[in-house]
Amino acid sequence: MNRVFLHKITILACLLLLITSSIGSDKGFQTPEQYAQIIQEHFANEEWEAGKALLDEGLQKYPKVSDLQWLMGKYWFHEKDYDQSRYHLVKAVEDNYNNVNAKHLLVDVEDITENYSSAICYVNELLEVNPYWRGLWRRKIELYRKQNNDVEADRLLRRINQIYPNDTILRKDYVYSLEMGYRQMKKGANRKEAIERLTELIKISPDNEEFYLDIINLHLQEGNREAALGWSSNGLAAIPGSSALIIKRAGILGELARFPEALVFVQEQMRRNNSPAIRRMYNNLLLEAARSEKQRDPYVLYGMAYEGGNKDKEALDYLLNTSVTRGYTDDALFYIREAKKQYGNTDKGILYKEYMLYRQMNEDDLAYSALKKLYDMYPDDYDITLAMSSLHMKKAERLMELGLYSEALPHVLFVSQRHIDNEVNGAAWEKALSCYINMKRYNEALATLDTITLHFPDYENGTLKRAFILDKMDKTEEALQLYLSAIEQSDEDMRIFYVIGYEELAIPYIKKCMEAGATQKAYDEAVKLVSLNPSSDLGLRYAINSSGLLGKYDEFEKYTAQGINFYPEEPFYQAKRATVLDRDKKYEASLEFLKPILNKYPSNKEIIGAFSQSSEYRALQLTKAKEPEQALAVLDTALLFDSQNKSLKYTKGVVYEANRQADSAYYYQKFYEPSIMEYRSFQRHLSGLRSMTLKNEIALTYLRARYGEEDIITSVATAEYTRKNRKNTYTGRINYAGRSGSASDSMEAEEQTPGGVGIQVQGEWAHHFSPKWSTTINAAFATKYFPDITADVALRHYLKNDWEIAGHVGYRRVAAYNKHYEWNNEFFIGSNGENGYIFTGWDESKTNLLTVGGEVAKTIEEVRLNAKLDLHFFNSKFYYNAQVGAKYFPASDGKTNINAMASIGSAPETAVLDYALPGSFSHTNTMVGLGGQYMVSPNITIGLMGTWNTYYNQTNTVRGKDPIHRIETVSTRYKNLYNIYAQIYISF
Repeated sequence: MNRVFLHKITILACLLLLITSSIGSDKGFQTPEQYAQIIQEHFANEEWEAGKALLDEGLQKYPKVSDLQWLMGKYWFHEKDYDQSRYHLVKAVEDNYNNVNAKHLLVDVEDITENYSSAICYVNELLEVNPYWRGLWRRKIELYRKQNNDVEADRLLRRINQIYPNDTILRKDYVYSLEMGYRQMKKGANRKEAIERLTELIKISPDNEEFYLDIINLHLQEGNREAALGWSSNGLAAIPGSSALIIKRAGILGELARFPEALVFVQEQMRRNNSPAIRRMYNNLLLEAARSEKQRDPYVLYGMAYEGGNKDKEALDYLLNTSVTRGYTDDALFYIREAKKQYGNTDKGILYKEYMLYRQMNEDDLAYSALKKLYDMYPDDYDITLAMSSLHMKKAERLMELGLYSEALPHVLFVSQRHIDNEVNGAAWEKALSCYINMKRYNEALATLDTITLHFPDYENGTLKRAFILDKMDKTEEALQLYLSAIEQSDEDMRIFYVIGYEELAIPYIKKCMEAGATQKAYDEAVKLVSLNPSSDLGLRYAINSSGLLGKYDEFEKYTAQGINFYPEEPFYQAKRATVLDRDKKYEASLEFLKPILNKYPSNKEIIGAFSQSSEYRALQLTKAKEPEQALAVLDTALLFDSQNKSLKYTKGVVYEANRQADSAYYYQKFYEPSIMEYRSFQRHLSGLRSMTLKNEIALTYLRARYGEEDIITSVATAEYTRKNRKNTYTGRINYAGRSGSASDSMEAEEQTPGGVGIQVQGEWAHHFSPKWSTTINAAFATKYFPDITADVALRHYLKNDWEIAGHVGYRRVAAYNKHYEWNNEFFIGSNGENGYIFTGWDESKTNLLTVGGEVAKTIEEVRLNAKLDLHFFNSKFYYNAQVGAKYFPASDGKTNINAMASIGSAPETAVLDYALPGSFSHTNTMVGLGGQYMVSPNITIGLMGTWNTYYNQTNTVRGKDPIHRIETVSTRYKNLYNIYAQIYISF
């Protein structure tokens, strides 16, 4: 039993040893990255001391690794030992200036320890890397506020709000800043500035009821009840039915004792808002009006006296002033007419009251006419000029809101030229600038901007506006140069704004250059932009695209790598990396590069697009290499991710077409969506594919030949039937030839062959072993004229890049004819005849013709070139024939073509023998030909071809005046033979 116990103890000890050794081996980290990863996991799980122990160990091994120093700073930050944290974070930045994590934590350390200037410096360094990080801008503004530098914080907030006008968070911050500012000014009894702040706030938040109530109260405190009434009217226009604003306006009218107007106003508002509070207000107004009526109104008394005939100055002045003040417009108009009768039409006070009355009546045109008359009479009066300027500015604002800038311009120019007040003048000049810009009068705009910057040196938007105008004048390069100069001379904060402005102009300019085809210029500008802002996404994209178009592949790769560095997860740059590989024709490597990315982002359109593009290239490459099965496998993989990609389906159809699978090719290629320019060509191509899918074909050919020197016509007719399958094609063919002539005495000596009919029956089999190899075998038998026996075997090999080579051997049993002459026994010497021999028939002989030859062909887009050489063994001698041809396919149906050919040799081309046409050996034979075919429809194709043969002709004759002295001669000469081939192919 003890032995068993000891045995178990031994086993347990071994297991414990193994476990501890395995644990020890797991902790044997080899790299700083391994330390950093495990330490971050400890910190994330709130295991701070365990992470600290491992961090101490890592720093002993790697004291200069920035990420480990950052983690140590993070540990001490958690422990709230900010000095220790700052020490390690600074070392992290010293080791790696671009350690963003360390800089972010340094901002927090300096913020907590109230070292706000240092915190701002670190924020600036972070903004250099990413100037568009709005959170950093807000943090910087917050630090300025903690530094009690509200002026700089407000300036920065206003500026950033102008750059990002649609950012709701920044807008809230800006509104909050304005609101706090106006409340402090209000608390400090600085009502005028509070009114200015509130005016700006209302422009930003026109539906805030509290703002309207505050600005109304501030105007009332200033004693400006008319302005208060105006703001109550504006508030109700923006917030119809507001109870507080209705009550406020009615109360002011009541205080002015304008009870009739107040009652009418409240009645109108009660139609929209019949709340209890408004009804109570209405009832109170009724009581106040009633009480007022009970009292003797001087206005009524003066009116009665005036009507009674007492029209002295005191009564008229009181009635006029009171009617204008109370808004009794009809009365006021009457008393103004009365005053003009008494004091004349040039009285300044009367005319000014008339102007004020028209303003109250909202009769802007009449008010303007009255004020214009006053201004013409008193152009140096400050109040009149100020009122005139205000009216012009209002008119200008309304016209500009309607987009009528040319009509608004004279109004703002009037104000700008009066030099009344710096603020008014500045606003007028800025509106004039806006008018000139919108009217596209950019030279005047530049002159106006010069005036503004001259009179207002602190004008902040001068550079931005000037650059904007120059850009609109198509002087974008000058505008960009202006920004570059400003960037060089600006401080750290303004530099970032100018870089942003530079980018906003540069991006559209680069795009314009690209669209205009000025790719080199676009590239140069994109490089400048990227040098100013290395993280500019659009700048990098344009640099990549333009360098690609210019063939600057090193720069293309450089900026692609830079983009991946700043945006490692951005699909655009991953796709461009694949493009680099595609340009080097490393399509397979491109696919291998994209596969893991595609597995990670299976729905990303850019990665899918790049993968699809590389798949297309690879498939076409494999197709040219005659590997269609592999090409189809590549495309099928791409379609798993991009199943609706019509280009992939079309390419799959192209592969099927190259593999002679016309039905599948037609199915997939019809997914292609051609442009208007491509439509007809594409439809014709589909028709060609549809024709290729038809398995049966009947061909009818007619050959008509005529000698150049004689009116002798020779013809051959052919009928054939073809059955097509994917790998095998079977053809049966019948050739028919008829010849004029006979063996009678009337035969002409020049006739070389006898008349009659010849028929040839031929069978042919074509077989494709694979996409790279095919063979054709045919055999034929004939009765006359054609070779008695014909047999050919050809083998063709399809190489890469559309090259083909072929070899063939052939045998023909051919017939030759000689004229047979006999002595005419009726011929007697001394007669007038010169020849006693007559032509009685033909001597026929049979001989063998062996042929061996080779061919090479190359297809270059729509043109197929071929060269062929045949060697013939005939009557124990060798002869040759060399032929070249070119076939151009102008349409995209695969059948319509224009064909040209030429041959030369000591033997005629084989077709001459096959079609029972005359020819000869041992002397030079030449041929040129031109023709073509046209696909009328998928079922019918027609063809026409003409050839011109020049051949050597021999004719044997026998002459003599007695049977003993027989003289045999052979006459030789070159003859021209013109052939016309007419063809029709019917597919079904």
